[in-house]
Amino acid sequence: MDFITLAKLRKYLSIKHHVPGRIRIKFNLAVLTDPLAKTLLDSDVAKPPGVHNVRLNTLARSVVIEYDAERIPPAMLDQLMAVESDEEAAGLVEELDGLLRIDA
Repeated sequence: MDFITLAKLRKYLSIKHHVPGRIRIKFNLAVLTDPLAKTLLDSDVAKPPGVHNVRLNTLARSVVIEYDAERIPPAMLDQLMAVESDEEAAGLVEELDGLLRIDA
């Protein structure tokens, strides 16, 4: 899981529940038609700094991401999932990556 993939798949995703440090994202089954979907949980792709765990629940059609709310601002994740344009999403991903590089 990385933030770029999350941003690119956001049209299939919606936040079901979010508390700082843990976000549950519901996904539309149409996500399975997108080639990027398999990379969302690909264990070969390194998780960004601050992301502790990513779990898929196919029956509930959800992904739970556990993260360090001190390093990843919860409001930025909310914003990333809500933005309309790809340019805004790319800007947020860049901002998140910058924050995580500074904290590393």
